[in-house]
Amino acid sequence: MNTLEDLYYGNLFPQEKCAKLDDEVKELLKLLNRNEEKLTVTLTESQKETFEKYKDCKREISEISERESFIKGFQLGARIIIESIS
Repeated sequence: MNTLEDLYYGNLFPQEKCAKLDDEVKELLKLLNRNEEKLTVTLTESQKETFEKYKDCKREISEISERESFIKGFQLGARIIIESIS
């Protein structure tokens, strides 16, 4: 099976390779979680609900942005390959 077939049949998961986090990102995630915990304990139930909605929107924006970056990167790579064999 070639790479395109593997991708088509769901045998490749390029997003998994992006999930490896370096130490700097791990530290930032710890800091983010710590600060979120500190903030959350000070909020009312209504504020917590609003904050959860806010995080959901931010997560969705990040997912869209990551998808678009992946597509643009893939397109750029394909153009480079096409130009190199032309």
